[in-house]
Amino acid sequence: MSMPNFQPLPWQRTLWTTVAASMRDDRLGHALLIAGPPGAGKRHFAACITAALWCRQRAADGTACGACSDCLQVLSEAHSGYFLLRVEEGKRDIPISAVRELSEKLTITQYDGRAKVAIIDPADSLNVNGVNALLKTIEEPTPGSHLLLVSSRPQALAPTLRSRCQRLAIAAPAREIALSWMRQASGGKFDEAALGQALELASGAPLKAIELLAGNGVAVRADWARGLLDLANGRGEPVPMAAAINEADPAGWVQWLYGWLASLLRARLGARTDDEARTALAQRLPAELLDRYVAEAQTALERIHGAADKKLVIESLLIGWIALLARAGRAAQNPRT
Repeated sequence: MSMPNFQPLPWQRTLWTTVAASMRDDRLGHALLIAGPPGAGKRHFAACITAALWCRQRAADGTACGACSDCLQVLSEAHSGYFLLRVEEGKRDIPISAVRELSEKLTITQYDGRAKVAIIDPADSLNVNGVNALLKTIEEPTPGSHLLLVSSRPQALAPTLRSRCQRLAIAAPAREIALSWMRQASGGKFDEAALGQALELASGAPLKAIELLAGNGVAVRADWARGLLDLANGRGEPVPMAAAINEADPAGWVQWLYGWLASLLRARLGARTDDEARTALAQRLPAELLDRYVAEAQTALERIHGAADKKLVIESLLIGWIALLARAGRAAQNPRT
């Protein structure tokens, strides 16, 4: 996949205009929460902000040039004022020690007095102690420093942390905008049917769709979708299905399920979809029951990233899915008068 360096994606342009104006007027918040679904371009947007803060040759729209020495250092993640916190391999969260080290680095003034930027990605991987340590940094910011918190699960962040951040919402784009970008990003390697299927399976997130096309993600998610449709039509068993998912990618499946259910809700409201089976299923499900199940999936999404038994979480969701369809069937047989 190819993307112009440090140019906001087409669906991020309106938000970028606001951010660029804040930078131009020196009003950019000290702590920004960049939130949105996986594959909508949150990390790319954070990189655009970071480069623009340092670029010496910014364009009229506030974007970084992508070619100066500062931009090249950001691109290689080697800039002296750039810090990145991620979950270390084999770990579940970002420890307090890493947050404290970051806070100390942010207190040191750059030799040229320019900005310091720290990206925490994903921010919802901060543990409780890490959040508390970060709050101190946010409440007593070093002049010229900026914290960019990236998260696909902003609701998992402590309310005390969310309330102290300026939220930048990155939504998945309209279908035609997404497909147009995907055609260009994929270099014409895939036909319209493949692009459309990948976008459906990625719940409308184009970067995720391109990622699926590059590997076997489309086939895997198509199998997941077929599994849910089979259960909806009285075929398949939830326990062996949960075991197979747990062996493959339990966290990925729950994240996918949440997006898939959101697409069901959109189809229920008349949104266009190329998946006739899913459209038909959406019409079978009363909105209030579907809303309730989406809330269950949201809770499961939080638990799957915690200490819960992942297989049991998945089993519970699949059994709940069957129960949802049963309730929907009874509701259809006995409509309220």
